Amino acid sequence: MWMRKNSETSPSGRTRAGLGLGAVAALALVLAPVFVPQANARDGNYEHSSAASVSGYMKPCFGMLLDAQLRTCGPRHYKGGSRYGYHGRGQADATVDCDRANPRYVEEVVGRIRSGGVLYLKAKNRSCVATLDIKKSITIVGQGYGPQQIPVLVAPAGESAIRISPSADHVILKDMFISAPRSQGMAGVEASNTELTLQNTLVRYQGDNAAVHLSGGRLNMTENTHLIAKTRSVALAVNNASLFAENSQIATTSGGIYGVLNGDSQMQGVSVQQLADWHGFERGEGATGIEIKLDSGGSILSMNDMKVLYFSKGVSIEGAGEALLSHTLIARSDQGIVLGLNRARIIENTIIANEIGIDIQDGTAFVGRNQIANIRTAGILASSTGEVRAVDNQIDPNGEGCPSLKWGSIEPSQRVCTPWYRGSEFDVPGDADDQFMFDEFWPRMTVATIDGAAAPGPVPYNQLDKTKP
Repeated sequence: MWMRKNSETSPSGRTRAGLGLGAVAALALVLAPVFVPQANARDGNYEHSSAASVSGYMKPCFGMLLDAQLRTCGPRHYKGGSRYGYHGRGQADATVDCDRANPRYVEEVVGRIRSGGVLYLKAKNRSCVATLDIKKSITIVGQGYGPQQIPVLVAPAGESAIRISPSADHVILKDMFISAPRSQGMAGVEASNTELTLQNTLVRYQGDNAAVHLSGGRLNMTENTHLIAKTRSVALAVNNASLFAENSQIATTSGGIYGVLNGDSQMQGVSVQQLADWHGFERGEGATGIEIKLDSGGSILSMNDMKVLYFSKGVSIEGAGEALLSHTLIARSDQGIVLGLNRARIIENTIIANEIGIDIQDGTAFVGRNQIANIRTAGILASSTGEVRAVDNQIDPNGEGCPSLKWGSIEPSQRVCTPWYRGSEFDVPGDADDQFMFDEFWPRMTVATIDGAAAPGPVPYNQLDKTKP
């Protein structure tokens, strides 16, 4: 006859029953009231007083019997996986190791970091794939490894790599290698009404927009920053903002820099070129290397020691302000410089253009000591609304000459290869020995006397004897 086994006599039953009773007993001990003995002042003995008893319950730690990953009490330690590298909530600094972190975890860290903090992105074998929405003033520092560095940040398909909101007053991207390989209509780095600094940063972009797009605020590009853009528009777009760039390079399949600038802006030591393997394609036909519009009469744009290579138009400047372009090489263009603003000074540049070296369409241009070569239409050309004052320009025309050329709407009588002369109509900056450019001038602390001894420099204002007339 079949008989049911008695759980009390079965070894396995005893084990299960024992475990069940043990767990219940442990739970009862955990949930039991805790009484605290208190000393009786009268007889010195301890007694259980209802007033001294504590009727609270200790919160059970059910995670004690579980694996470490499933514990629900005690301190949490992230030693790997999706949260590797973060040093806490709301800290000033944080580090994310892209080799070990969840690709999207860096977005969470950016949201937690305090304003003014520094985020370090480390990448050796794997990049962080994310779009960073920055709403605070922070600094992001990239830490790549080896000569063949990989991007520390890669934008997801159809997205920007970095978006900066107006609530972030100042964002610094330092030592960053950013890649946006399939951004389509989105910019690689996009910012609005903020100050953005790119310091020794490389942005490699493929899409229909700009590699870097700033609308409002100020953009600083320093310390060998590179923008490489396979785009249908421009590599760098700056709208209603100021631009300060130095010692940086831009390479593009179409336009280089487009800017609607307010206030004063400056570019020095910046190279802009159209990529050789895309030169001649319809996408880059008619593209301009640097196209600037100054939106106020008080704006001054200063450009010095530049290189603009392989564009249909090298530099185009128009608007209501003033501009200085000096010590710049513009080569392999149809039109070297096109001007249409209140006043421009074009000083000591080398321009190699197929058609026109300097075209003044509006305003007054002071043109001096430029070397213009290979032109077939005009070295310096002014329209009916443009005025030219020139001195000591050297113009070397193309050997084919101008009479056989049919270019645009220029009358045959104006097709003169050397339309200007050598003379003295205005002073060129730097003629005198004691003149310095702004970036070259530093006040001297001592003044040499006739006998060679060093005399003290100017006396500070707060040390002057104000009783003397």
